[in-house]
Amino acid sequence: MEFQHNGIRMYYETQGAGAPVLLLHGWGGSSQSWLPVQRDLAGTRRVINLDFPGFGNSAEPDANWSMDEYRDIVLALLDELRVESTDLIAHSFGGRVALMISQMQPHRIRRQVLTGCAGLIPKNDAPRGGAVHSLSRLYDNPLSRRVLGDRAVNGLRDFIRSHVGSADYKNASPRMREVFKNVIAQDLSYCLESVKAPTLLIWGENDTATPLWMGREMEKRISDAALVLFEGCGHFAYLEQYGRFIAIVKKFLED
Repeated sequence: MEFQHNGIRMYYETQGAGAPVLLLHGWGGSSQSWLPVQRDLAGTRRVINLDFPGFGNSAEPDANWSMDEYRDIVLALLDELRVESTDLIAHSFGGRVALMISQMQPHRIRRQVLTGCAGLIPKNDAPRGGAVHSLSRLYDNPLSRRVLGDRAVNGLRDFIRSHVGSADYKNASPRMREVFKNVIAQDLSYCLESVKAPTLLIWGENDTATPLWMGREMEKRISDAALVLFEGCGHFAYLEQYGRFIAIVKKFLED
């Protein structure tokens, strides 16, 4: 199914009946990332599974979106589906959206599971997002090319893409690269105290994309949170130990 908000087409699907649960995938993923979860929850729940704009079957944003626009389009979809409050399961980038929803409309989330949730910036890396923006503005500026020359500016661009930018950045379209820079520059730590929903944090012990310290920080600053560690797992811990993950999720959402 398709939902349109401010001219942007977003694909979503629903399955099952009962209390709603919203699935939010990570950067580079899609609703396909959640198919096992959708299948296993749809027997008792109304599962809402979407493709964020720029991923899967959804259109790319028509501008250089930040987290605000992703939050707004998800809230608009919930309004369209007449879902006042929902349980939520989010991975990585999807967790960023969940934190933004909690900060703006905390009553929309009843309970949530955040796995490998992104959104925090290490203090020693804090300038990184700003540096990406500053450097990218430099190589996008025609004056820079006149002063530094094409070769130097192109070399700077290649450096950003190969050293500062992750694989997520390098694999993205030009539009989504700009969106990615906006996304990673937003420190969402200010959202943590706004989270009112009981929150289960599931983390891979060896996660390098969203290191374990992020989960521990979220557990400390979210008022009702618990952290479950999946030993030996990485950023996709929920798939690496799927049986364990879905058993924990079902128990948590039923309580």
